[in-house]
Amino acid sequence: MTPYKAHVFGPPRAANQPTSLMPNPSQATLGEGNTPLISSVSMGPKLGLKNLYFKLENCNPTGSYKDRFIAAEVTRLVERGVKACVATSSGNTGASLASYCARYGIVCSIVVSPETPAGKLEQMRVHGARLLQVKGFISSSEVTETVMQTLERLSGEQNMPLVVSAFRYCPEGMAGVQSIAPELSEQCDGELDHVFVPVGGGGLFTAVCRGFDEVPGAAPKVHVVQPQGCPTVVEAFERGVDTVQPVESTTKISGLSVPFDADATTVLKALRANGGQAFGVEDAEVYEAQRMMLSEEGIYCEPAAATALAGLRRAVGKEIVGCDDRIVCLVTGHGFKDPESIARAAAEYPPVLLEAGELESRLTA
Repeated sequence: MTPYKAHVFGPPRAANQPTSLMPNPSQATLGEGNTPLISSVSMGPKLGLKNLYFKLENCNPTGSYKDRFIAAEVTRLVERGVKACVATSSGNTGASLASYCARYGIVCSIVVSPETPAGKLEQMRVHGARLLQVKGFISSSEVTETVMQTLERLSGEQNMPLVVSAFRYCPEGMAGVQSIAPELSEQCDGELDHVFVPVGGGGLFTAVCRGFDEVPGAAPKVHVVQPQGCPTVVEAFERGVDTVQPVESTTKISGLSVPFDADATTVLKALRANGGQAFGVEDAEVYEAQRMMLSEEGIYCEPAAATALAGLRRAVGKEIVGCDDRIVCLVTGHGFKDPESIARAAAEYPPVLLEAGELESRLTA
């Protein structure tokens, strides 16, 4: 299986080809999708896996897979003539929405947690979004529920769309994320056994499963990987129950701290139907996986984007995957999103200040 080189709007267009491969002018876009799939050069061999691949969703225009969702959602808003919207975000949805709204002339207000990483907040601000930081939002299930109820009520009263990256709230927009599955199928020539997906609210996992439902042939097993500090899906899966209960989130992994049932119950159903497993990982495992991605694979990713790899390492330990299996880890967000985690990783490799005359001895030592 040799991953093909991805192109933004499909294969390169020859000069005499029709313009059908050019972007549709009615589609809101910044060139999202068709992200690269690359083979592992370090972690695969270390784990005894011959066919480990990374799907680089961090290569999307604003640095995360959320661009697939927002492109579809903003297309819908533009078609309706919407001039303003409100959203909730742990970071990447807001960054993406702010960018696309700036491009298409939509005023957006975004409710975020005070703990949202600076990189994501700056992305929203530079595009002109109005940020509203609410104490306890996301980390507290009670506060989060109150905020969501308030926003849903105001959205109805003010006729202002509420943008949330969950099928429960924005099913048409989230359908745009399903495109990951046919891309993977094509890139892997239909030969794929396992996909590891980081789970916060659950929209990404749900979209990947639904996407594979529409792809001919046998679907791979799609696995949940979730921080132990916010185990909405993992806990319910392990207990064998069908509903997800709110939790108090203690994880520091930005983007995966969703303590209420956004799409989590839907994830449970899809997970069991698909035959996948649910892996809970400690924050320390995620940060370790991120450092491995940075220093051994050359992939510049935020912690949440390394969570799939952390789950895969657990799966290998439990012998759930085989050495010849074809495996993909979704890399969901770019490293610039979480500068604090990048700074911690960089601290392991401090620079050395030299006099000019010391350079040769240092390089030849």
